[in-house]
Amino acid sequence: MGRLFRAALPIALVAGLVPATQAAAAPVRYQAESATISQGVVESNHAGFTGSGFVNGDNVVGSYVQWSVPVSAAGQARVSFRFANGTAANRAADITVNGALVSDNLSFTGTGAWTTWQDRVITVNLTAGTNTIRATSATADGLPNLDAVDVDTAPAPVRGVPQQPTDLVTGLSLPWATSFLPDGQSALMTERNSFRVSRVTLNGTRTTVGTVPNSVTTNGEGGLMGIAVSPTWNGTSDQAVYIFHTSNDGGQTQNRIVRMNFNGTTLSNRTVIVSGIRSNTFHNGGQLKFGPDGFLYAGTGDAQDTSTSQNNNSLNGKILRFTTSGQAAPGNPFGNLVYSKGHRNPQGLAWDSAGRMWSAELGDTQFDELNLIVSGHNYGWPTCQGNCSTPGMDNPKRTWTTAEASPSSLAIVNDTAYVAALRGQRLWRVELNGESAGATQAYFTNTFGRLRSIVKVPGANAIWISTSNTNGDRLLRSAIQ
Repeated sequence: MGRLFRAALPIALVAGLVPATQAAAAPVRYQAESATISQGVVESNHAGFTGSGFVNGDNVVGSYVQWSVPVSAAGQARVSFRFANGTAANRAADITVNGALVSDNLSFTGTGAWTTWQDRVITVNLTAGTNTIRATSATADGLPNLDAVDVDTAPAPVRGVPQQPTDLVTGLSLPWATSFLPDGQSALMTERNSFRVSRVTLNGTRTTVGTVPNSVTTNGEGGLMGIAVSPTWNGTSDQAVYIFHTSNDGGQTQNRIVRMNFNGTTLSNRTVIVSGIRSNTFHNGGQLKFGPDGFLYAGTGDAQDTSTSQNNNSLNGKILRFTTSGQAAPGNPFGNLVYSKGHRNPQGLAWDSAGRMWSAELGDTQFDELNLIVSGHNYGWPTCQGNCSTPGMDNPKRTWTTAEASPSSLAIVNDTAYVAALRGQRLWRVELNGESAGATQAYFTNTFGRLRSIVKVPGANAIWISTSNTNGDRLLRSAIQ
């Protein structure tokens, strides 16, 4: 069977990768082995599937699995394809709903092993009655192994607004980033100039767990910056913690990303996994996050050299995507660590409920930006600051004057972006509507001074916010209601 006809007016969608354990609030599961299958067989020789087996499609263009999905009322639904791909190939698929193309070449990248299952999530429109959802292989590599689809028609949660914050930890000095451990009961927090890492519990108990060797300050914005705890950290078989800092290894000062061991009480065994990120007094970027696809993402500044941002071979002025060993993630657009380019100083990274990536970025003298990040896209610096009409360069979804923002971090709760502002000394709330930024409002203006890090509390409608006033800094908690 050949490739599907391209619909003239595709239904709007969004897509992202999330761990297979993160099911939607009220999904209905439809097993692949009970669907209509063309050029594929039902197998059960790889562990981890649900139901009685999974579908292994032929390695040809046009093999497909089609599910019949009844719904009582028309509306949006989150559709999660549970899959495994033990190869390095992107086993892309064309997704149709009721015969209309909703995703052209939806990527199903490698999951590391045939026994490692993930969900590929899209949001589509369904009609009342029985709908057909079909995944058709778009390349000669065929489909990934497909276990099931989960269809969630539950309404989106209430967005809420931030409540008056309360002190969680006081007496800090320039806390820069916070990353929760997988159980959500505590987090690791960095302090930029002291190079200190602390463990902070939900009730605000803080314990120093170590400092990061070879760290140096830039007498500006560099030093100990981003931190990301392995999503499978358990303190024993997986102790990995990843850190973005300015360091002087071998006498050469630059920004590096390192891996350290954390056994629950102490940091040890620093290993450089990414080097060659230029540092300078300012524009160091420094954010580090695990994406829903399991890869690490880092925002890097242009190091006060605007030429780096458009240079595909430079790691500066970019958002990077890489493995836990520091290698380019499969599917990166330029064959190296670079995921997107044309950035000046991105310092906020977060993903919405559909897996779209957003970034908050410090501008120059006119506009700061909230950007929707797409692989391989160019965000304009230094040609553009804010909106412009240069072909091939993406415009931001929201802008602020630099006096209103200077955005330092970003968290997303119930598809609402919360942007911490340094110079603006406030918290911005931006409602995300698909690929657009909607209603925007400021909170806590000039109440707590400069705001630096912001992170969602796992399993709760709440955020942690840190201040960045040099002395007497605080870690705050705000409920979202």
